[in-house]
Amino acid sequence: MSDATPDLDEPVHIVPYDPAWAALGRALVEQLTTGLRGVDRYAEVEHIGSTSVPGLDAKPVLDVQIGCAADDVDGVVGYVRGLGFEHLGEAGVPGREYLRRRSGQPANVHVVGLRGRLWADNLLFRDHLRAHPEAAAQYARAKRDAAGATGRLLAYSEHKAATVAELMAAARASRASRVSRASRV
Repeated sequence: MSDATPDLDEPVHIVPYDPAWAALGRALVEQLTTGLRGVDRYAEVEHIGSTSVPGLDAKPVLDVQIGCAADDVDGVVGYVRGLGFEHLGEAGVPGREYLRRRSGQPANVHVVGLRGRLWADNLLFRDHLRAHPEAAAQYARAKRDAAGATGRLLAYSEHKAATVAELMAAARASRASRVSRASRV
């Protein structure tokens, strides 16, 4: 299902948060949402990743996820490819189709199962960082350290994996605590 395999291990650099990322993310979400209406009635699109967290240093690349039904993945991927994104298949993450664009405003699109584990985890991680500035600061430090130590995407991702796992565990614990409190009311 993927194009000829381009180099996934691209250079990485972290920059200070840019307030324009919020508007750019909204614009990309709107473009994808509008265009997907003809491809998949049930697709949902969300701005995720570090550029979606106010104040968080990030790679200057928007990350957007599209959640859809499994039988709609090919149509969604085809639509996104038509917008100038290159398709890299799962790119090491089973259950996700990964597309990227590096011309104009760089962006990544992650096509995942709507309401599946990847969908939920990406939103939980984003929302946890938005709600907990100390967690966002910890993640920013890990990202800067990883980019400085490696400079390449695959090693960068590996270098910050322990911090991501720690923050994800904290996000799950926080969600479980909220659910527990809500069930007692």
